[in-house]
Amino acid sequence: MIINFNKSLSLAILLFALLYSSLYILRDIYTSTENFQMKKSINKLLPFFTKYNKAFLIFTFIILIFSYYNLMFSSLLFFITAAIILLSLFCLYSPISKIKSTSVLRILSYILLVEVLIIPLS
Repeated sequence: MIINFNKSLSLAILLFALLYSSLYILRDIYTSTENFQMKKSINKLLPFFTKYNKAFLIFTFIILIFSYYNLMFSSLLFFITAAIILLSLFCLYSPISKIKSTSVLRILSYILLVEVLIIPLS
């Protein structure tokens, strides 16, 4: 079975973007659920995603740049996705209040996930 290189890059971008967004998805599930067992399971996963969240975002950006130079997708999608990632990095490292940056990061992570799902369609 021959694996297409462009498809594997697209899958890697999707994987790291999903890993990055899963921190915010799990936090939203934790706050909205009443199930104690689910909250307990999410509490076990959150430290891992909190620790490696910045690394997942940086790996997504590196693979995105590498796939752009291999002409995998259009420049418009690249610049939109890169802008979302750079805004997320700015919010992670900026001195703005933690409450504001967390809500902005959550919204940006959802937008990034939707954007990465659109990339293979182009």
